[in-house]
Amino acid sequence: MLVITRKNGQKIMINDNIEITIVEARNGVCKVAIQADRDVKIYREEIYYQIKLANLIGKNTNVSAVDSVSDMLKTGNTALNDKIDSSSSKGDEEIVVDEKSKSLRINKNAKNTKSQ
Repeated sequence: MLVITRKNGQKIMINDNIEITIVEARNGVCKVAIQADRDVKIYREEIYYQIKLANLIGKNTNVSAVDSVSDMLKTGNTALNDKIDSSSSKGDEEIVVDEKSKSLRINKNAKNTKSQ
């Protein structure tokens, strides 16, 4: 991971098509502006993992599992775990539904238990 210090108004360039400008930084909060080609997808981390979770649910579940998750979400007591390990490690992923804490999470590098 690269860690750099920038002042308000300074920029960070990524390749030739992404420009990050520090708009404002104060009191532990940093506001950034990102300019990139339209085909570059940019998400806040928590939104990225919600999209990833939704894609995994759609790809890896049967009707009863979708109904179960839907019922959990309808109650309003279910929260997505936003403390997911964001490392770039490769491997299988699985969705874990924790009934006790009423939460959903993605386990990275899960052992694939499905027979193929």
